[in-house]
Formats: sequence, C-alpha cells, structure tokens
Amino acid sequence: MKKRRLIAELVALALLIVLPSAYPAQAQTPAAEVELPKVALIGDSIRLGYAPLVAKRLAGRARVISPAANGGDSSNVLRNLDEWVIGEKPILVHFNCGLHDLKLGKASGQHQIPLDQYEVNLRRIVERLRRETSASIVFASTTPILDDRHAKRGAEFDRFEADVKRYNDAAFAVMKRAGVVAHDLHWVVEQGGAEQLLDKDGTHYTPAGYERLAEAVADCILRQLSVLRYKPLPTPPSGAEAAEAYRKAEVERDALVPPNYRINVPEFRAPSSEGEWRSRRPEVLRIVRESLGDLPSRPSPQRVRRITREIRDGYLLEKIAIDNGIDGEISALLLIPERLQGPAPAVLWLHSSTPDKTQIITPNTNGGAEALGETLVRKGYLVMSPDAYWHGDRAGAGPSGAAESTRAEHESLFKFHLWMGRTLWGMFVRDDQIALDYLLSRPEVDRRRIGATGMSMGSTRAWWLAALDERVAAVVGVACLTRYENLIRHGELRQHGVYYFVNGLLRHFDSEGVVALIAPRPYLALTGELDAGSPADGVRMIETKAGQVYSALGAPEKFKSVLYPETGHTYTPQMRAATLDWFDRWLK
Repeated sequence: MKKRRLIAELVALALLIVLPSAYPAQAQTPAAEVELPKVALIGDSIRLGYAPLVAKRLAGRARVISPAANGGDSSNVLRNLDEWVIGEKPILVHFNCGLHDLKLGKASGQHQIPLDQYEVNLRRIVERLRRETSASIVFASTTPILDDRHAKRGAEFDRFEADVKRYNDAAFAVMKRAGVVAHDLHWVVEQGGAEQLLDKDGTHYTPAGYERLAEAVADCILRQLSVLRYKPLPTPPSGAEAAEAYRKAEVERDALVPPNYRINVPEFRAPSSEGEWRSRRPEVLRIVRESLGDLPSRPSPQRVRRITREIRDGYLLEKIAIDNGIDGEISALLLIPERLQGPAPAVLWLHSSTPDKTQIITPNTNGGAEALGETLVRKGYLVMSPDAYWHGDRAGAGPSGAAESTRAEHESLFKFHLWMGRTLWGMFVRDDQIALDYLLSRPEVDRRRIGATGMSMGSTRAWWLAALDERVAAVVGVACLTRYENLIRHGELRQHGVYYFVNGLLRHFDSEGVVALIAPRPYLALTGELDAGSPADGVRMIETKAGQVYSALGAPEKFKSVLYPETGHTYTPQMRAATLDWFDRWLK
C-alpha cells in the first residue's frame, strides 16, 4: 500500500457529510447580558476544598453558589436548606453529607448521626428540594478515609473506611429509590490513588487531590446542565405538502447546475460470487483507506483517564478521556448496565453535528422520549459515546485553542491536517477506532458483539468505521446514506461541511464501494426521502449495488435500506424501533 503521500489537493468531487448546523451565526451575546445557570454546591470541608476550583473551571458557564460554612452532618444540612439552597433558587444542586455523620465518638462509642437517621435525613433533604425548588439534584458520595493516617490525629473521635462504605451504600440506596443521580466521588479518589491524593490526616486532600475532585465535580455539573438546557433542532417539514415543495425545489435546483458539474463517477461493479469479492475486496479497501490520507498509527498501549462515575437508574455512567497520541484527548461516556452476568454486547453510539456525546443520555432525542442510551442499557447493552473533534469537551482544543470554536475551529482543523498529509475525516475515523479499541479492552464487553450507530454525521461515522474495521459486528445508520454523484447533480453540496472531504475517492467509485466493505456483516440504513443531503435516487443506487454484494456473499438478509416517504432529515420513533430490533436480531 502506498503511504507517505502528501495530499496535494481535495477535488470538488470528494465526499462530504451532512452538517445542518455546522455554520451557526457567529454573533456573540455580551458576557454581561448572559444569565448564567446557578449551581449550588453543598457539603463538608472536602467541598470547601474543591469548590473554588470548581468555580474556576465553570467560569463563564455557570454561577457557583458555595456557602462559606462547613455543611457538617446531614441534620445540619437539613436545617440550613432555606439559606443555602432554597433561597438561592439554583437550577442544579450538588450536595454531600456523610463525613461528619459517621464520626465515631471515642467516649460514647456512638456515631454522630446513626445510619438509620442518616437515611431519614437524606430522604427529607431530597423531598424538600423537590417540593420547594425546581432544581435538579445530584448527591455526592463521601470520599475515602485512610484509617492509619486518621488515627494519628489524636482527635476525640475516629473515622473508619468501613463506615464510609456503609454510609455510602445506604445513601446510594436512598438516591436510587428517589431517582437521584449519585456522583461517586469515593470512586474518583480510588481511581486516582487514595494514598497519593489524601493528605497527612487521611481525610483531607493535597492540592492535586482537590484538583482531581474539582475536575470530577465540574464535569458532572456540566453534563447535567447540558441535558437540562438542551434545545432540539426544529423538526423538518413532512407530509404531502412538504414532499410536493421538495420535488419542486429539487427540479429548480437541478436546472441551475452547470453542465461541467453533472459528473459521471466510475461504476462500482458488484461481484458475481464470493470468490470474486474475496479477490477484489483488498483493492477496494486500499482505495478507501488511501482516500483518508496518511493516518498516524493508533496509540498502543492506550493512555486513559477515568475521570468520574455516576450511579444512575439501572446503570453506571463513566466519563473517560483517551489520549489519541496526536492532538489531544477523546472525551467519552460509557454506560454500563447494572448486574451484568458476564460479557455483554456493546453499542458505539456516534453523535451528529449537534450536540455531542451527551445526547446519548438526553431525553426526547433520537426518536424517543427516553434517552436512547438508557433504552439500550435497559436492554442489556453497554454503550460508549465519544466526542468528535470540536464537540463537547473537545471544543476549543483545535490549532488556535480557545480563540476558535464551531465553524472556525472546524476549518482550522481541516487545514492543519491537510498540511500534514491527511484528511480531517480520516482523523475522525481514526479517533472512532481508538474509542473502539478502548471499548474492546473493557472486561464487561463481549468482543464478538459490537454495534455502531448514529444519526446524520454519526451515521456516516458508523458506516465508515464498519467499512474499515471488521471488529464492528452490526451497523445502523439513520440518515446520511449519501451518494455523491447524485448530491452534486442535484446541486446540494451546500448541505455538507468541509470536514468530510476525502481525497480522490470518486475517481474510482461512489459510496457503494465503501458500504460494500461492510458485507456480509449486518447493515441497516434508514433515510427520509426528503433529505436533501442524501438524495433518494442516490440511496436507491446504493441499495442496488450493496444488495448485490450481500447476495453474492449469500447474506441478502443482512442488508436493508428503508426510504421513508414524506420524511426529511430526522430521527423518527419508527427509526428508533427499527434500530433496536436490528441490534437485538444480530447482537443477541
């Protein structure tokens, strides 16, 4: 395979992907006019240590309210709710108590707040917050104690790690029954190494320890705010009138396309037999890989930071960051079902151009009221959701740093990687492979049963990943099954963002050549007929060619493409049901 070839140009015939909101208005609201969401941090001396660091991390994104007083035990928090929380009217409350509750008096032999009263107090705190505020609630667990260090304090009370675990377990049970997210700060410290993060007294933290806690708390808060403040894009027009208007506009647009752009891409010839495809597939794969440019090798071994964990209804949520070895970290969420019985199937969910990885836990998205990630974990799947370039935690991490975001960052990344002899889309695919590497490293995952899916940009990420990486066992793509000869002939290049340009692919074949590489693994494509970014005539051509490949391999039932009439660029409940059925059929 020829590599080390500098990409000299990106021809206008190159592939692109739908990016309906890649070019938002750039006007900025003056900072003084922005009403930041108010977040209340409540807790003991550990909270007092990390609260200023959290406020610094959230500067310009949230207003942090953190009482100067030590929150003390759960009874004290309950007594002070009016002053500390209710009167402040926050949008989110992140609270903790427990470290003082479990103090064991040396003289009395009694805990400051007995475990049963601690549970009662926690229930009352949650009930009052729900009754007297509209805030979302997060409970933070008590952090570890190092018994030997704590004993050297010579205080009139003891604390023991065994009690920390008992009180945390009781708190987790209360929060589960109440439907409150539990932020597991105890786990955060364990992951970072309690011996290194805790200070000499075995209770409080070194500066590095407080930074670690602040990173976890700020991350948790931003995730909750992202879900709370999510505003879906408008649903595209549908129905008979919309279809008529779409057809009329399509005819008008077609007439404007200059003759020189009414191109003819070389035909992708479908194989007549399995043997023929076995001999031809390596060349098709070579062409597709080379179109991405000279991609760096993926890092091995991986460098992964496990940032935080939340205990949610029916699953654990982990936030991780994977060093991609070139230009930063791939931030990702991992959802793990409760009470797994052995390795389970997993789904790599790849977000679209809006918003980011957090959409996997956002309700009223992806064709359903329940967050799609929560639906999947309840069906027994692990779910991983990584951020792509300039999205989520990766925003402002491009060549100009925080000076650029959205379109400007997107274009700078495209230019930078082009100068380095590779395409930005190739780096997208590489990052998704790195995420897949990590997913397969988890002991909870059955390596033979990995699915990939997404909508719009996420759809194309999924089927490109599957084409280039046979570890993906099944694929569902919602929208963005785009054949580019048809897109260009319809004058619809404006539907797409420059990040998905690849080099010279259309000199050989169109998208059906990429899709063919997935065969015979199961692939389901779901597209609206009124989606201008994926013209229906092109989808039908892909259906024909890909169907022939699957038939030649004796697996026609493993390829299915559905064109939904009078439907635009959207994710409908019917599409969600089809997605879930497809994965249940081929991954279980």
